[in-house]
Amino acid sequence: MGNREYQEKERGKKKKRRRKKSHKVYAFFVLLLGFIIIIVAVLLLFYVQKIKVSGNEYTTEQEIVESVQSDKYSINSLYILGKYALGRGEVLPCLERIKIRMENPWSLKVIVEEKPIIGYIQNGGNYAYFDKEGLVVYESPALIEGLPYIDGIDVGEIKLYQQLKSDDTRIFEQILETSKEVTKYKLSTAKIVCEGDTICLDIGKVRVSLGKTVSAEQIAQIAPILEKLGDREGILHLENYSGMKGTVTFEEAVPPADSAPDVPEDPVAY
Repeated sequence: MGNREYQEKERGKKKKRRRKKSHKVYAFFVLLLGFIIIIVAVLLLFYVQKIKVSGNEYTTEQEIVESVQSDKYSINSLYILGKYALGRGEVLPCLERIKIRMENPWSLKVIVEEKPIIGYIQNGGNYAYFDKEGLVVYESPALIEGLPYIDGIDVGEIKLYQQLKSDDTRIFEQILETSKEVTKYKLSTAKIVCEGDTICLDIGKVRVSLGKTVSAEQIAQIAPILEKLGDREGILHLENYSGMKGTVTFEEAVPPADSAPDVPEDPVAY
């Protein structure tokens, strides 16, 4: 093979290598462009435009939406779904749980379950509502009817999403237990009052004295007894009642002139 032929052959090989290289570069840029288009499409298509909230009663829709979109990447519906699926999404302290569903790429539905309120304390011009753990879950100047009100105990500073605290931890624990049971048995007009270390309930004209330790069995007896008492006024003593044992007595405030105060001994018969 002559020198000229060899040089032409080498030039041919170089041209082929350049063509292959140019094809690889072209393919790379095509793939890159395709990737960019997909990313842009995802960002535009899954850009959150609407969030619906359901299941909330006392928590505002705005609070929930702001918590769901609490970081700068939460403008994307796929990102929001992902972070809550991994358990990394923000959940307000007043919520038991939160679920996120996609209605369409740009619209999400947020379903929440709030912590049940079991009572309230007056805090200046507001009412502070708390759950069974003593966590303040809601504050408002508006009164929610049908919840027990607590009076006669100092709980110190009251702040939203913080625990109520008291120096008398024993009686405070009993108050929380009382609030929980009062709500459970739907004694909607009850007011919980602390008289020293004794816990009482004011329901209509009757004060129910529960003693130092409150039980579910005591609270369960109240409604049927009050039904039998009717409009009578006085103190219902349940301090010595536990389970199916103990005594229940009623101390009438103003006994009728023609009869002695009724003092029932059998709580079941009453």
